[in-house]
Amino acid sequence: MRVFRSFLFLLVLHLLQGSDTSLVQLNNNGYEGVIIAIDPAVPEDGKIIEQIKDMVTTASTYLFEATEKRFFFKNVSILIPENWKENSEYKRLKHESYEHADVLVAPPTLPGRDEPYTKQFTACGEKGEYIHLTPDFVLGKNESEYGPSGRNFG
Repeated sequence: MRVFRSFLFLLVLHLLQGSDTSLVQLNNNGYEGVIIAIDPAVPEDGKIIEQIKDMVTTASTYLFEATEKRFFFKNVSILIPENWKENSEYKRLKHESYEHADVLVAPPTLPGRDEPYTKQFTACGEKGEYIHLTPDFVLGKNESEYGPSGRNFG
């Protein structure tokens, strides 16, 4: 099941590459331009940023191993909401924007539903709009139900 999830996420990233909104590119087997945006409705919490970093690092390692050393995450940007406090560690945006986000960290669309999903208006195998993760999923609050976020993301 884990390899299937990795394949599914890899497929989603592949499909997002062709999306008009995504900036994802595959360069020397590394995914570049992946944008993870935190929704302004998410309360400010530095742990979310740290967990996203850990999730992507774990996912990259897992993806690399699951694809027999073929693919990994080379460059991932995390967009911080403007309503969060300024921090010297945050850098100015270059080409990234919320509209180009491949992954959104946002409150659940249905209260109490923290499972990740891909928003897609087209048929299976067609490009998706984005992947939706909730703050609780990223923070691992439901890890017993969904497993580690890094393994699911990878």
